[in-house]
Amino acid sequence: MTKRTLLLLVFSFSSLAAETIWDKTSLLQNVNSISLDSIETEAETYWYLSDGEMDETEIQSINETNFAKHNWYRARVPGNLIRDAKEFEGKKTVLLAKWIHFPEQSNESYTLRLGVINDRDRTYLNGKKIGETGNWDSADPEAYDKIRIYTIPDGVIKQGKTNLLIIQIKPYFDYTVGVEQDKTEIGKSAYIYSKYYIDEFLKLIFLTVYLSFGSYFLFLFVRRRRETENLFFALFSFALVFYNFLRNQLKYEFGIPFVYMKEVEYMVLLSLIPMMFHFLRTLFKEKYLLVAKIFDSIQFIFFLLFLIFRNVEFFNSLMSKFIQPTWIVYVILIFYILFKNLKSGDRRAIYILIGMSIILIASFVDILSTRGLLVFPRILGYAFLAFNVSLAIILANSFVKLNEEVEDLNKNLEKKVEQRTDALNESLNQLKELKEKQDGDYFLTSLLIQPLAKNENKIPNIQIESYTDQKKKFQFRGKEGEIGGDICIVGSITLNSGNYTVFANGDAMGKSIQGAGGALVLGVVFHAVLSRSNSSYTKQRPPELWLKDLYVELQSVFVSFDGSMLSSVVLGLISETSGCIYYINAEHPWSILYRDGIASFIETELTMRKLGFPKNDESFQIKTFHLEEGDVLIVGSDGRDDIAFNQTENNRNINEDETLILRLIERAKGKLDALIHEIRNQGEITDDLSFLRIGFKPIQKENEFEEETKSTIETIKELSKKGMYEKASHVLETILNLESKSKLLGLAGKVYYKSKHWEKAIEYLNLASYQFPEKEDLIYLMALSFWKAGKISESILSAERLFLRNKYHDKNTKLFFQLLKKSGNLEKLNYYERFLGSN
Repeated sequence: MTKRTLLLLVFSFSSLAAETIWDKTSLLQNVNSISLDSIETEAETYWYLSDGEMDETEIQSINETNFAKHNWYRARVPGNLIRDAKEFEGKKTVLLAKWIHFPEQSNESYTLRLGVINDRDRTYLNGKKIGETGNWDSADPEAYDKIRIYTIPDGVIKQGKTNLLIIQIKPYFDYTVGVEQDKTEIGKSAYIYSKYYIDEFLKLIFLTVYLSFGSYFLFLFVRRRRETENLFFALFSFALVFYNFLRNQLKYEFGIPFVYMKEVEYMVLLSLIPMMFHFLRTLFKEKYLLVAKIFDSIQFIFFLLFLIFRNVEFFNSLMSKFIQPTWIVYVILIFYILFKNLKSGDRRAIYILIGMSIILIASFVDILSTRGLLVFPRILGYAFLAFNVSLAIILANSFVKLNEEVEDLNKNLEKKVEQRTDALNESLNQLKELKEKQDGDYFLTSLLIQPLAKNENKIPNIQIESYTDQKKKFQFRGKEGEIGGDICIVGSITLNSGNYTVFANGDAMGKSIQGAGGALVLGVVFHAVLSRSNSSYTKQRPPELWLKDLYVELQSVFVSFDGSMLSSVVLGLISETSGCIYYINAEHPWSILYRDGIASFIETELTMRKLGFPKNDESFQIKTFHLEEGDVLIVGSDGRDDIAFNQTENNRNINEDETLILRLIERAKGKLDALIHEIRNQGEITDDLSFLRIGFKPIQKENEFEEETKSTIETIKELSKKGMYEKASHVLETILNLESKSKLLGLAGKVYYKSKHWEKAIEYLNLASYQFPEKEDLIYLMALSFWKAGKISESILSAERLFLRNKYHDKNTKLFFQLLKKSGNLEKLNYYERFLGSN
């Protein structure tokens, strides 16, 4: 084995200039044909490969004497020659050579079968041209899928001697060259031609069968037009027949230009997978999903491109890089339909799944063959027979079952009517019992949720209104109720930086009892965290870390359900003094700001997944927003967008405009009752609906600075720019006792930081970071000040606050991780490193 491997490596990558004895294929007198194909484990069967950029005279002058003067490599045929010699990549002309020994005194006529060559070729035997295909200098492809069969003229063969076969090949594509598919062989002419035509006519027989099958389904559609699955299958069958005919070698007998045939072939191929999807969709009565409509539109655009342009290289690139990847979506939808109906016990899905699997495997093999990655005959035309057999079984079963049911119905009609009536009455009674039990469960669940969904805001200058309307309504023993996955919770807490109102607007996954279960879990965990907020430890926490702790507890509970319970949510804190909101949005509809009569989203992109998604920490981010006097912030569930317009029995038009809610808020002037009225006027609400309306009124407005104070501030800034921080700090102290001091906090913190007065810098930066929490640089400077003052734990806390808001603040993240390592807190370091997992 080692010897053979070494021999293969030597022949594959070394020049053959020193060889004098050439490997050859010998024909036997009484054998019809001999294969010229390379066997991968037998290096002596490989062909010789060289640069083909030479004229016809030079090619004809190559013989056994001067053969070694050319730089030959060994290569496997058939197959893409570039895999053995990368230097021939990029539309480079090549020479393929093979030494053949013919028997002595043979009166037979011999023919060469050279397989499918990309793209044009000139074939020589002993320096004599015995055949060529394609216009050598054409800019268009000539016949890169045509099997070459050349009959060797009389007098060319040197009987009883070694003959040199040379093929000069000029490719069309830059990534593949050579004898790509089929097989290479030499043999008796009668045998080669008969085998060739038998193979091609056998393929036509299969196509005739498929054409008949498609015609039968078209006839069924004509008779029963509501069964559109018959139409789609007929169109699929016709497209497959046409495509396989265009892959058949007999197409060249019609004299149609090659480029036109390829254009039609690509257009037909484009329709195959979508047609199969629509056949299964209509057969199993599945809904025409939006994603399918989008990809159908994309396929139609591709079809127009094929129709407009006439460039095969463009067609091939478009097919391999764009069209075939879009088929993955169709395949997923196909198997979704099949497995869905297989799970429901539909036996048709079993038969079709078997046939579809065979077709997809065959399609995958054909795609690899088309791309030159695999040398294998095209088998899709044969594989389709398995699918037809599966449909024939389905039709036969349907006809037999129908006849049996008709016969049984004729014999026992009256008896069956009585049985059905009794069964119906029994079912109705059972249904009533189940309905009463179900409504009891709904009523109990709604009683559990009610005390959790409360508005317990205790801060007067923060006004919060809530509204919840669950889609599912029920009655239980004369009492009306509702149940669903939406929940609004409002409470109050005290942290190290002051009093805060905490709020949550959640939408648990699922309808009725499933959604209510998620809302119940969210409410219980939320209140459990809120009830612990009066502890001394909690009161020392900054708002960012408190919000993170709340999220971590909620996420850990939801993720324990293994994906069966998810919830979108907006969690937030509002500062009593500054009106700043700290919040997270876990795949909830974007929050809306109503300011000066204009409504707008305060978010523009999804940053976190729903509660319960694994690895959600990687996308965790706390956002901040500053409410001004008169601002209204509205947070709502996706029921605000799920509005049905002009709904009838056969028409369901759901709103798809996410900006509609902005216009409705502007009409309602930010008022919650008016907003609900505007939404109901648009149409029917088709989902649970909930809102939180948050308004803020500052406790006291600070006065503007006098001109003298403004001048002093400018002096401080000028001194700081000149690096005179000590002098700037002395000037600063003269104005720090002003009533409007909060506006000077950030400036004071920065000046004291530059002058290295760490304690004072910490004091003012801490105050400023809560007064103006949206300014991240203040928190970073505070972390640095704590660090330089030797207060490592306080520095870690400040850096952690900023990291939770912006993990992409490189300087802070670097400082945070360095401090964790220095303090030996590896557990927290490992935890927060997961937050960077999405980078």
